[in-house]
This record gives sequence, C-alpha cells and structure tokens, in this order.
Amino acid sequence: MTSPKIQSEMAHEASPRVVAVVVTYNRQELLPVTLKGIASGDQLPAAVVIINNASTDGTAEYLENLEYSLPVDIVNLSKNLGGAGGFTVGIDRALVRHQADLIWVMDDDTEPTESTLSEAVKAWSNYRGAHGEHPAFVASKVEWTDGRDHPMNTMRTKFGASAAEFSRARVVGARPIRSASFVSVMMDATVMRREGLPIADFFIWNDDFEYTTRLAHGRDAIATSQSVVIHHTKSAGNTDFNPGPRFYNDVRNKLWLFCRRRTLTPLEKFLYGGSTLRLWITTVLRTDDKKTYLTYLARGIKDALVPFRSNDEVLQGIYELEFPRFAQQWREQNIQQEENPPFSVLMSTYAQDNPLYLDQAIASNLRDQTVRPHQFVVVADGPLTPELNAILEKWESLAVSEKLTDFTIVRQPENSGLASALNLGLQACKFELVARADSDDISLPERFEEQLEAMTGTNLAVLGSALYEVDASGQKELAVRKATCTSLEIARVLPQRNPIFHPTVMFRKSAVLSVGSYEEVPGAEDYWLWARLNQAGYGLKNLPQPLVKYRTEVGAYTKRGGVQALKQDIQVQKRLYRGHVVSAPRVAQNLLVRSAYRFIPLSLRQKLFRRFFTESSVASTPEQPQSKEK
Repeated sequence: MTSPKIQSEMAHEASPRVVAVVVTYNRQELLPVTLKGIASGDQLPAAVVIINNASTDGTAEYLENLEYSLPVDIVNLSKNLGGAGGFTVGIDRALVRHQADLIWVMDDDTEPTESTLSEAVKAWSNYRGAHGEHPAFVASKVEWTDGRDHPMNTMRTKFGASAAEFSRARVVGARPIRSASFVSVMMDATVMRREGLPIADFFIWNDDFEYTTRLAHGRDAIATSQSVVIHHTKSAGNTDFNPGPRFYNDVRNKLWLFCRRRTLTPLEKFLYGGSTLRLWITTVLRTDDKKTYLTYLARGIKDALVPFRSNDEVLQGIYELEFPRFAQQWREQNIQQEENPPFSVLMSTYAQDNPLYLDQAIASNLRDQTVRPHQFVVVADGPLTPELNAILEKWESLAVSEKLTDFTIVRQPENSGLASALNLGLQACKFELVARADSDDISLPERFEEQLEAMTGTNLAVLGSALYEVDASGQKELAVRKATCTSLEIARVLPQRNPIFHPTVMFRKSAVLSVGSYEEVPGAEDYWLWARLNQAGYGLKNLPQPLVKYRTEVGAYTKRGGVQALKQDIQVQKRLYRGHVVSAPRVAQNLLVRSAYRFIPLSLRQKLFRRFFTESSVASTPEQPQSKEK
C-alpha cells in the first residue's frame, strides 16, 4: 500500500476538503435518506465514505448498485464492529486515503438538511481561538422528526467556559461545548491526526463522547444552531428510556472512560460521573425488568475491570487500519538518497524581537552557510516595528540582487503565538526538508551541510544537534549544551524532559504534518511535537557537535525561576500526561524536581544550570532552550 502524501495542515484555509463518513447497519430503508441529504446540500463533501457494518438486510446489494452523484468509498465489513468500530475504520480512510481537512461523521438514521454542511464549515472557517486556531469540531443542532430538539443529542454548553470562549463562539453564532455525538459533527483533521482514532472496543455508545472530549481537551469546540440535521430514531427519548442491552455498553464504556482515559479533568470526571450515576439509577427505576437491567449493570462493572483492547486487536482479520501505520510506511518509502537535496528554512519573528539579532540570524542561516537553503520562510507574527520590517525588506532585496534564495515573508495580522506562526510558515515551505531557526540565534556555517549529510540515506524524521550557549553579543561562548544522540536514548528521556533543541532541528515536513504539526503548548510546542512523533514511531536523533549559537540574555536565569515558570511546567506536564507520554508518578517526580529548581536562589540556579550543561548527556539538564517568541 502506498502512503499518501500528507498535505499542509493549513492549506485548507480557503477551501477545506470535507469528507463525509457514514456508518450503517441494517437500515436499508433509512440509509438512502442520509445519502440523499448529503448530496442535496448547498455545499457538497469531496467524497463520502460508507462503512457497512456486516448488514444482513440487503444493504450490501443496495450499495453495490448505488448510483450516486458524489464520489463514494464503500467498505463492506465482514463483522459488525458497532458504531465505534465502524467510525474508526471510516475516519481512518478519510484521514489517509482521502486526505481530509475536515471529517463530517453521521449515523445512518441522520438526515442532513440543505445547509447542514455549509453552516458548519462557515462556523469553523470564521471561528478564531485564542491563538488564531479553528475549533476542534463543530456540532450540528439535532432535531427529531417533529422539529423538537432531540434529547439524546442535545449538546451541553461547556461547564466553566470562560467569557472569552463565549465571546468567540457568539461571533459565529455558536456556543462552546465539551463533547458531541456522532450524529453530524464535523471535526478538524489536523486535531484528529494529533489524537489518533476512536476506540473500536467501545462497540456502541460513548465512543463519540470519549473521542470528542479527547479532541476538545484544551481546545475550543462549538455547537451551532444554524447547522441542522434530523435524527430518525423511533422515539424522542433519552438514553435512560428503555435502552435494552445497550445499557451494558453504557456502563462498561463510561467506566472505561472515567477510569482508563485522560480526556476529562478530575472535576469533569466528578461532574460527569455524578450525572452518569443518576442516569443509571433512573434507568433501573423506570424499567419493569429491573432484574435484567441490574444484570447489565453488574456485567458492565465487571467487564470494565479489564482494559479495553487495542484497535488492532478488535479489527484483526476484519480490517487493517492505515493511519497508525503511516510512520512505518513513511520510513519504508522516505529514505533520502539525494545528496544536498533542496530544503527550506523556517523562522518566526514578532514585535519584541531585537532587529540586530534578527539580522544576524538571517545572515547566518542564509548567506553564511556552506550549503545555502533553497527557500527562506520568515513569518511576521503580528505587526512588526519599522526596524524589524526594514531588516526583512533588506534581506528580501538581497535575496534577489545576490541570487541567494527564494525569500518568502508570511504575515499574520495579529500575534498568535509560536505554534500558529510556525504552522502558517510550514504551509509556505516548498520542500520536504525544513530547517528551524530562531530569530535571535546564530547557525554555524557548516550546520546545514552536516545535517544534510547526516540525513542522507536515512529515514530520520527529526535531526537536531548540540549547541553553544553564548552571551548577548553572540561572540562569547558560555557553555556547550551536549545532546542525547541516539533514538533510543531520546525515547528514554522524553518522559523526563525535552531532549531536542528546537533551534537546531531539521525535520521532514510530511512526518510533522502527519501527527498534526505544532500545537499551542506555551514554552513546549516543540517538546509536545517530538513526543507525538516518537509515539507514532518516527526516528529522532541528535548530532553530537554544536551547530547553533544560542543567545542567553541578561536575566535569563531569573526567568527560569518563580511561580510563572512553575505554572508553565504544570501546564506542560498536564499535556504530556493527557497524551500518555508520562505516568502520574512521573508527573509528580518531574514537578518535584522542577519546583525545587524554580525556587532555589538565583546564584545557585545559575551554578547548577552551568554544571548540568557541561555534563555528557542532555538528560541531566534541568530544562532545554526553546524558541523565545511569545
């Protein structure tokens, strides 16, 4: 199987590629209604993926003879995998085979209306989060056949949403939510690539709750009443109204979610847990067959004691997922053999940067290299000072007059932070190889030549190096920060600290995009990216020789101490914990070490920092340099 080329995560700004996913099981009479609704919209998806969950009512024959106005991708499964398994397969195909920007999922009893998709896309496109990002998903308003709001699919407004979240949602006629059902929800494929696929072993019920809360953990998500669908259930009841054997799935899956997943905060687990317990009690009290429902309850509790199976185990012999194997396929097909292949340099600058430092940084990464880049991309993250603009205009002119390279300036109207700026810049990068450079650091002349040589003939996704710590002038070397070099050692120390220096890396664009690119994690955008790449199976490595001079400004050690620095540590550890990079004991250990370091006297902090930086392994250092832009 050929790995598809992963397109730039932000190339869909103007016209996102939407792929619809429909899962069906024994609803031949309703499936045509769903498909007709999709094809009758005033905005159409690029493709429709239909997962037939081993239906026995003639659905396979209907699909075989289907004449449809839109491109369809039909998968007939040999076994009913439930909604969870079906959506896992469908989303997998939408991500990999159809290279979706947005994935619109729905059950086979959902009827889209004329503007369902267009209104969802409009809300997604016009929404801007705190850092300029789109919402993780947009949920439609779900009505029953008589026009009433369907109680089974009424999305709750997010508990504890800030005034800013409400304000951002109101701009697009929406409200902030925390979860959504798979009855018409449109999800951002970039975020889905970061989080992976749904859990197939849930089979039915709460798979959508788990997945959407995972996508929206730490990100905005919205529901809009302008995007409307009709849910053709037999009644307009909630899940506590005679659910039958599905009550077992509700109990087991909710316990799996509360006890084995990290998608909810402790407060959310408490609140949702209380609501769930009340629902279970109501269900048992309302039924006339209490013995049967108590049996479902007991069996659900018992089976929840056993961890859910991996998607590969659930789908073994039925369907082979492609998205989790993208890194393996990529490694097999992306060994770089060409000597001195073309590459881009990616830099971001903002208003508080020093013009002299920016000038020196560009010079060192462009004109002064023994192997010059084929493209230089610099993102102006928000309005710049006249002095900074003058530096960019100078190098833009020199790039043409001295035939240095293609010098590309990408401007963001407002300062949105490093992750947003780099993602925007990555869109403009023309080449597979991309070298990162900070706007105040100096690359040694041989940096790119040595990194290109080291990456040739390998399938490394990321290659960094050691670096020199220098004073503000950029001339005096203060310390050598040595690097953990091998992939195995990097993987070993990742749960403890960031083992790769962001200003030194050269990476492959397709690998970075395949895991969702940069994400806003203040002070640790790079750390979180390396962790996801490592989890996905990509190769990460460092060269032992220093290739970058990293400026240490006056007051750098003061900034490394205090409450604000510790707060940032806590946020980073939360993200790593939620992403299953670190365990709870490791979080406690990491924060204990960092707390001590943040509050020791400044002079001692500096001495310890210097001492650790001269050790032979970066695994011993208290923290790593990161891009200085805010």
